[in-house]
Amino acid sequence: MKITSLLALTGCTAIALTLASASVEPATPTVGKVHGKIIFDGKVPEAKPLKIKADQAKGCCAEGDSVDSQDRSLMVGVDKGIANVVITLTVAGAKVEVSKEPVQLDQAQCRFEPHVSIVPVGTTIRFTNSDSVSHNVHTYSIKNDPLNKTVAANGKLDMKVAKAESIKIACDIHPWMASYAFVTDDTHWGLSDAAGQFSIDGVPPGEYKLSIWHESLGKAKATVTVNEDGSSTAAEVKMGKKKKRRRR
Repeated sequence: MKITSLLALTGCTAIALTLASASVEPATPTVGKVHGKIIFDGKVPEAKPLKIKADQAKGCCAEGDSVDSQDRSLMVGVDKGIANVVITLTVAGAKVEVSKEPVQLDQAQCRFEPHVSIVPVGTTIRFTNSDSVSHNVHTYSIKNDPLNKTVAANGKLDMKVAKAESIKIACDIHPWMASYAFVTDDTHWGLSDAAGQFSIDGVPPGEYKLSIWHESLGKAKATVTVNEDGSSTAAEVKMGKKKKRRRR
């Protein structure tokens, strides 16, 4: 509160006036979130285990344990929700925030963890090996420099990504191992969970185009609006296998 004293003249009499004025603090910009669910469209295909040969899996796990054979290339959960779908959007005027610390991608019990990583351009990916056996990191990229090197037991290997694209990552020693690094130049992003749900925070009011990607289902688009109060209607996006055209 700011106090201001003035002298006012009424005829020959001076009257002291005290005026109070409130200093106005700048309003904090409203931010909201974009949220929704990615749903499988059609009949859900039968999930088949990965083919893992016993001789190739030696040393991957403790004695008596076996390698997780779940195929993560298409994981459909409750109410047909699809896991590991990447959702990105760009806020005008915002900048891509490069991670100060490397994005960790571990090789544990002869599986890549996590299966899908979202990596902003300019960030370093650090491949670590938590196993007692050696692994090979083989990246399949088009825009970024490819990598094909061995990572010794308990070792690590760094790779910096400069351009946006989805990069498949494999291990030539253990052929069932696969992962994806989704390199993005969008400013905001999210990854769907086991139920297909996703949420992207810190989005100011406005209309946005969502770019949606899945390793085996391809790409999709959607439009969402964040209201002035930060609220938004949940987006529901369907993705499915492309139907093969019949030959005439």
